[in-house]
Amino acid sequence: MIRTSLVYFDQAIRDGSIRRAAESLNVASSAVNRQLLKLEEELGVALFERLPRGIRPTAAGELLLGYVRRWRRESGALGQELAALRGGIRGTIRVAAAESITEDVLPNAVRELNARYPLVEFSVISGDNLRITSELFSKDADVVVAFDKHDDVRGEVLHTISSPLGVIMPPDHPLARLPEVTLAHCTGCPMVVPGAEWLQHSGLNTLFSSGRFPARIVARAERPGMLKAMVRSGIGVALLTQLGVERDVARGDLAWRPLATGQMPPARIYLMVPRHRVPPVSTLVFIDILKTRLDACGSRSSPSSAPG
Repeated sequence: MIRTSLVYFDQAIRDGSIRRAAESLNVASSAVNRQLLKLEEELGVALFERLPRGIRPTAAGELLLGYVRRWRRESGALGQELAALRGGIRGTIRVAAAESITEDVLPNAVRELNARYPLVEFSVISGDNLRITSELFSKDADVVVAFDKHDDVRGEVLHTISSPLGVIMPPDHPLARLPEVTLAHCTGCPMVVPGAEWLQHSGLNTLFSSGRFPARIVARAERPGMLKAMVRSGIGVALLTQLGVERDVARGDLAWRPLATGQMPPARIYLMVPRHRVPPVSTLVFIDILKTRLDACGSRSSPSSAPG
């Protein structure tokens, strides 16, 4: 749906050479050059600087390139929406999400979207905040759900909720008899803490790096699943958000007690997308589903699991 000259222009910029663009497009170099000259004549400005080993865009070329690439993205989105009128939307939604989100929230959101658009596929990436947000930086992810966003993450924040921090422990642990727990309660307990890379990009980093919490650390875990497994085995207790353990608590595998007010601020969970990208309709619907499910988790994030 984009003019041939603009397609050739975009490819020439990507390849940095008319010859290489012609190879990528599988057309003659003379045809590419002719279209580019025609485009420059029509617009009345030089779009390229011809160099000994290729080309580079002028300021006018850079300006035009931004518009062309936006038009191509919007054209792709339009194509997907038109496909819906011809028998169903197709495509792939690439999601990068914290491991806690992939246990319950994300699978249920995927199932709900799949019921409406059965031809849409998902590619899911999970990991610590550094990996998740790097997917956003590289624009390989369409949707990102991460904890405790750092200022250098330049994604567009669409939604945020909070989830209180608490202590997880085996159900028969003495702390499980308390309605809420303080950091002082934990100082005498063996602690399982996040590994160095996870901790560095976590809201808990300030607590453990400041030295104000003299915990007796017995193990470090690189993943939430590993951390919970160590706690289940009785090695120690750990700090984790309620959102990350609801299923374990419901099964009776773990107990979770909230930290007392003022001990630690709640974790923030951010729903983000890359800036300056026009999502297709299926992604927009999926984002709305995620917002609803995250809000439901936020409303459940309360001390209700503590004993009466």
